[in-house]
Amino acid sequence: MFGVVAAQEIKVLSANRTWWAVLGLLVVLTVLAAINGSARVASLNEVGARLNQDEVGLQTSLKGAVTRYEASPTGDTPAVTSPGNVGLSLLGHYAVIERGPLAALSVGQSDVQPAYYRVSAHPPHTFLNAAEIQNPLNQVSGSFDVAFVMIFVLPILIIAVSFDLMSREKEGGVLALVAAQGVRLRDLILAKIAVRAGFILILLFLLVLVSGLIVGANLGDGAIVLQLAMWFAVLAAYAFFWFALALAINALNWPSVTNGVVLANIWLVFVVVLPSFVNVAASTLYPAPSRVELTTEMREATEIADKEAAAAREDYLFDHPELAGAGATPDAFYIQVLATNAAVEKVVAPIQAEFDAQAQRREAAVAQLQYLSPAIAAQQALNALAQTGNETFADFTRQVLEFHNTWRGYFVGKIVKSERMTAAAFDSIPVFSYDALDADTAVASAIPALVFLLAFVGALTIWSARRYARYPIV
Repeated sequence: MFGVVAAQEIKVLSANRTWWAVLGLLVVLTVLAAINGSARVASLNEVGARLNQDEVGLQTSLKGAVTRYEASPTGDTPAVTSPGNVGLSLLGHYAVIERGPLAALSVGQSDVQPAYYRVSAHPPHTFLNAAEIQNPLNQVSGSFDVAFVMIFVLPILIIAVSFDLMSREKEGGVLALVAAQGVRLRDLILAKIAVRAGFILILLFLLVLVSGLIVGANLGDGAIVLQLAMWFAVLAAYAFFWFALALAINALNWPSVTNGVVLANIWLVFVVVLPSFVNVAASTLYPAPSRVELTTEMREATEIADKEAAAAREDYLFDHPELAGAGATPDAFYIQVLATNAAVEKVVAPIQAEFDAQAQRREAAVAQLQYLSPAIAAQQALNALAQTGNETFADFTRQVLEFHNTWRGYFVGKIVKSERMTAAAFDSIPVFSYDALDADTAVASAIPALVFLLAFVGALTIWSARRYARYPIV
């Protein structure tokens, strides 16, 4: 009997223009979102490539000046042979994050996290807090990507085709007529929900596949296929949650209008209100230190350290007058700069550490509170799979700091040893290479959210089954 009812339901849906309009709208929005996300990521990658290209051009120019001097060493030694002048003044290295192949599907934290750092031989606080100011309008409205369509729009479309699964049949007298034909209520409701969910499931699979092709994902790469498969699994679980919720609301024997209003309000709570509440709660429990205050404290600490370093420098030059005036050398000056940097870094490091610790506590709070809403959990999982979540940017910053130690060590070593920047030395300057998180790590990050969604679906389904056992036909 289930098969007969399901076949009949397929015929009914095939002739339903609203149903096809809903599916068509989902297809159009998803394709447009994938195109928009792909264009945005391409633009960001272009910015990073241009920065690295400009840096290579500058480094080539500096090397050319040294090469010409080495070929004809006449006149004063060029300033570019000074490692202090190159590493502390002229040259900086752009450490750019390389976005994964699925980053275009979910922007995630890309709107608020830095995509690159300009690493220099100065202390890390000089570049860690020098991120570009984003367009505030973009941050408020968010980015139009595939994840946005699935988290915000997909539930509305599911509600539109499932809010009256049983209520409409009852209101039209069809339910009693069907029951008189010997059709069990369980078969009827399961067939109706299964056919709708099956259509959506197949469509989601095709949309994930098409979106992956649009953003340029290599479907011949097993790791990418694994991430896309997990993306589909999370979206399927999220869609099943909304179908299970519609099933539960229909089991309450309310009129169709009431069902629609209740489901719309639940969507508003889960997708809009609770995410805002989680953000406010995390900010209240662990308020983010003001960047203005951080910058002010660092500036004050720098001024104090500069004054102390200047006083020490004057005492030293008083004891060694031969180093002052015309006898002063660039190397001696940059050694003094290094001493000043060390003094500033000693004062600034605790301030920066407290700022970072507070940010980590806020992220931990959000991670715990995400299970208040299926929408938050699904969004976090999609970000993790697209490698645009907090974990990715925290790992990127960690790699940048490790590279900064290498970069600074290269130039500081030459400054302390009074070595010159030869043409060959320019070829051995360290280069940053981003090591992205592997697919297994991304998939593992999404598993808790997937389990949560499936548990939610299971609980709603079991509750609904018990309610339908006592559902009145008339």
